[in-house]
Amino acid sequence: MFGLMAGLLVGLLVAVLVAFYITKAPVPFVSKGTRPAAPAQPPDPANAPDPNRSLYGRDGPAGAPSASGPSATQPAPAPVPQATRDPLGDFLASQNVDKTRKGAQPSAPPAAAPSQAPAPAPGASGTYFLQVGAYRVIEDAEALKAKLAFMGFEARLETADVAAGTVHRVRVGPFTRLDDMNRTRARLAENGIEAAVVKK
Repeated sequence: MFGLMAGLLVGLLVAVLVAFYITKAPVPFVSKGTRPAAPAQPPDPANAPDPNRSLYGRDGPAGAPSASGPSATQPAPAPVPQATRDPLGDFLASQNVDKTRKGAQPSAPPAAAPSQAPAPAPGASGTYFLQVGAYRVIEDAEALKAKLAFMGFEARLETADVAAGTVHRVRVGPFTRLDDMNRTRARLAENGIEAAVVKK
């Protein structure tokens, strides 16, 4: 009986020593407390290179100004939203219509629509998008769009014919203010989605 008790005590002592060693020994794969001094600032989109340059066709970008096009001093016409196939959005819109027909009152009054679009930041003009993906297969693009919808982002699909074939782009936006775009880009990065800035 004494041998059994001595064996248990020796085993317990060895277990305590191993546990102490494991908790106090430095672990090479875990970096504790190493944070950068300041968070990384997103690059300035006004000076960013065009990420779609390699995807343009022979004629260049679709919205590129030509010699006979409008001059730089004239304001560009407002972009017309492209009609996309969005079954989830159609379903939600029909559900909202059904609720309002039944007499359900919204919990908060709708905000009044602004009479003018918000002014762009000084030194920045144009419309910006955040491109989160470009796929050859439309199902992959729709899957990413659905993933973004579950995260609370409204994305759109744009199909473009380029020299290499058809590309389905997934974009979030449009943004007229750079701080709104940067805020959304930071939220995407927090969710592990890298986004490229596209200016139209």
